[in-house]
Amino acid sequence: MRSLPMCLLLFVVAEMATLILLGRTLGVLPTILLVLGGGIAGAWVARRQGLRTAMRARSQMAQGVLPTAEMTDGLLIGVAAVLLMLPGVLTDILGVALLIPATRKLLKRTVIAQFTRRSPLGRFTHAAGHDASANASRPRGDQIIDARVIETRVVEE
Repeated sequence: MRSLPMCLLLFVVAEMATLILLGRTLGVLPTILLVLGGGIAGAWVARRQGLRTAMRARSQMAQGVLPTAEMTDGLLIGVAAVLLMLPGVLTDILGVALLIPATRKLLKRTVIAQFTRRSPLGRFTHAAGHDASANASRPRGDQIIDARVIETRVVEE
């Protein structure tokens, strides 16, 4: 985290250098059109993928399954949309890379692993597909109890 400001500064410098190089090579107007067109097209794709992911998450929740993969996809698509809205070529390239499902799949595992490791909420599991293999990753000491609430009442002390 300490090197984050330095990385951001280097990224901004690289972004400006790329824009200057493109401006000299292609010209100012084509460079501006490239940045604006890439942002608009990427935002449109991000919106479509985001809606599709939200529908998949809704379907998963209706089936009683925690939509871990869909939530992570939604997070990465949101980051892609923000990157695409920022002016610049490198941010557009990173944003488009996050919109490609294969690239997102590689990052998804890392994001889920980081969240699981750092989460104060407890252990989360992510199973590929809808199978019950998520239980296989639990330590042997855990016990799952399937229960239903029949009656509730408030008790004042």
